[in-house]
Amino acid sequence: MTRWARQLRLIRVASRQALRYPLRSLLVVGCAAMGVAGAVTAVNYASGGRQQVLEQIQRLGTNVVNVSAQQSRSVAGRARTGAIVTTLRPADYLALRRSLPDIVRGSPVASTSQRVKGAGQSKVTGIVGVEPEWFAIRNWQAARGQLFDDADLRRSARVVVLGAALATDLFGAADPVGERLFINRVPFEVVGVLRERGPGLDAVNEDQQAYVPLTAAMRRLANVDYYSALVLEVRDWTAMDQVAAEVADVMRERHRARAGQEEDFKVQNQKTLVETQMQASAQLGFFVRWIGFSALLVAGLGVLAMAWIAVRDRTREIGTRRALGATRADVFLQFAWEAVALAALGAATGLALGWGVSRLVAARAGLPFVFEGGAAVLALAAALLLNLLFASWPALRAAQLDPIRALRHE
Repeated sequence: MTRWARQLRLIRVASRQALRYPLRSLLVVGCAAMGVAGAVTAVNYASGGRQQVLEQIQRLGTNVVNVSAQQSRSVAGRARTGAIVTTLRPADYLALRRSLPDIVRGSPVASTSQRVKGAGQSKVTGIVGVEPEWFAIRNWQAARGQLFDDADLRRSARVVVLGAALATDLFGAADPVGERLFINRVPFEVVGVLRERGPGLDAVNEDQQAYVPLTAAMRRLANVDYYSALVLEVRDWTAMDQVAAEVADVMRERHRARAGQEEDFKVQNQKTLVETQMQASAQLGFFVRWIGFSALLVAGLGVLAMAWIAVRDRTREIGTRRALGATRADVFLQFAWEAVALAALGAATGLALGWGVSRLVAARAGLPFVFEGGAAVLALAAALLLNLLFASWPALRAAQLDPIRALRHE
């Protein structure tokens, strides 16, 4: 009998032996499958969270500097909280646009909370007055209808664009475009419905808000002459820090802020937020990969335990095979093949199981489904390598058993 024929015969014998002990074989397959499935699911979960953060950052706009009105902390020497200052004026916005050439476009924001009525439904929600460029800065398009334009802004048109969730709450499954609704008893025409965005990085649900021309919000609804915030888009990502510092300098000069005095505005650099979120995402990915490797290690130890028990329970069989002429290499190949073949089957099963569990976890957690193919292949390869190492140890012990002692084993 040739060497290859002998090895093939040993593999067939090992396969039959694995079928003789179905419970033990299923445990080996289950250990390997759970390890790979756990590692794949953990990595995909972290990737889904990272993808959600990236989508949220993209919705906010990456090259954006926000100037918001601060809450006043003292009035006439007395502590006071919750009141928004009214010093963020149109002249501030014009001064920033004229003095900072790196700002390519922007939009003031005037926000308020008022009651909205439409199609027999009523609710109190956020009303946001913006210029048309605000939608382009935020990378937000209309799902139905259209957005308002500069002509609507100039004439303070009573038109409104609804968030997706607000449109559903008021009009249900019907198309609200062209319908009339009332904002604080003022009639507005619905010209569009925005695409659904989902939750953002802050606590505000933008899908539940209504968006009107800035002039209409200030003159027809809130009757104010100040802004809630300024949204400024910067030409180059690398200039974000410099532009944010220049914006703060211009605002301090215009508002005559003294050294040590609390400012009545706040400048937020989107780059800082992006870097912070990405660092947190990278740390989460690092820990999740360690969790995945731990799952593979625990699964490998399970395979080791099952293979070790198999060698112990079949000691007399090993002695009989050695007495009939089987070499140490034959015994090693038989037991190693049994463990490795079952572990490989389990790893492949775990890969498919990980795909399904990842979809389920993503749906339950409200995350986008992401399947990291490279990470899955790496987890499969690591599982096969670990299982091979763990299976070789009991197989080596079986090959080194003394035939006489093995036959006397009880």
